[in-house]
Amino acid sequence: MQENAMHIPTPESLIKQARDLIPLLKEAGPKHDQEKRVSDDVAARLRKAGFFRICQSVENGGYGMRPSVLWRVSREIGRGDSATAWLLSLTGLHPWMAEMFPVRAQDEVFAGGKDAVVLALTGNVGRGVQARLDGNHYILDGKWAYASGVDVGDWASILAEVPTAEGDKELRLLLVPISSFRIDHDSWNVFGMKGTGSKDVYLTNERVPGYRTAKWIDIQNNQAPGLERQKGPMFRIPHTSLFVMSVTAAITAVATGLLDVYIETVKQRRPAGINTPQVEDRFSLAELGKAAAKIEGAFNLLIHDVDEMWDHAAAGLSFTPGLRTRYRTDGALICDIALHAADDLVRNLGGSIMPIGPLERYFRELHSMASHFLMQITPSAELYGRTLLDIPLPANARI
Repeated sequence: MQENAMHIPTPESLIKQARDLIPLLKEAGPKHDQEKRVSDDVAARLRKAGFFRICQSVENGGYGMRPSVLWRVSREIGRGDSATAWLLSLTGLHPWMAEMFPVRAQDEVFAGGKDAVVLALTGNVGRGVQARLDGNHYILDGKWAYASGVDVGDWASILAEVPTAEGDKELRLLLVPISSFRIDHDSWNVFGMKGTGSKDVYLTNERVPGYRTAKWIDIQNNQAPGLERQKGPMFRIPHTSLFVMSVTAAITAVATGLLDVYIETVKQRRPAGINTPQVEDRFSLAELGKAAAKIEGAFNLLIHDVDEMWDHAAAGLSFTPGLRTRYRTDGALICDIALHAADDLVRNLGGSIMPIGPLERYFRELHSMASHFLMQITPSAELYGRTLLDIPLPANARI
């Protein structure tokens, strides 16, 4: 279903809507931590603003925009609330994942041109998962961890090993409605990212029709069955390359929020033992300038890379192992740059006695997000180094 182009907003108007939500999000953030989830009210406001349509294809009633638009929006959201920025940075991309499935599945997810909040449970987060084949259905049982946004989601795309009709095993993505899951609301007890509600979820005898599945190898090779309908550049970009950047986008958004708090704090602060405002301290000014430049540079590298992916795909060019490994390494590098710059700001404010409040919350969130397995730079950089030296990649390299 194609939406009238006259109703598609401009990127600038979407970014402005996100900026206008900052005061409300600053108030909602601590409540998200207490309730261990993003509120229904905030999720509804994100939907009303059209943020989940940004990466939804025009063919399914979305805006069909570049992912860089989504992540410019989520950066503004991060200036208000880190948990909401995480939710939007990841699930705002995932309509693209739902659109990789066969057309019949897409019609279920986006019936009538509606939007959809789609979770991705693909990063080895299954526990005790069992799958069996029953005619044209797969029967799923098991537990999945880190279901970010499950309280406000519509669908989940699950990666699981399933049997084939020939008795072998293969990896498939399976699309399951959130209503089918049992959510363990007591499972999310963590240091940071409390408000993301990345809880444990369970399925019992869940019947998934074959048309709501896709072979993982086809997804990785850009041969998804959804290409029967989807013609845009998004569907020629490697899955892992974009997925890495969705995590990186949340991290740069949170680092930007921490930078804002630092600036407001320094404007009012007189450090202990000094008789002058901190804004007159040249060292503090230099630390601010360096950190702000690094955070901006990290964000700009994110935008450069995702726009390069889009343009490369639009031109019909192939994504070589060298490009894929560079994107994965860049994602981790962006994380490190933003994280270290934010840490320098916290140290400059006396982080060892950090009071409970916005700065402390951003600090916790940033370090928790940076622990994501795709943000570990050494394994990523090794893969990139191999391609630069024409050394074969491991068979299981996730690029």
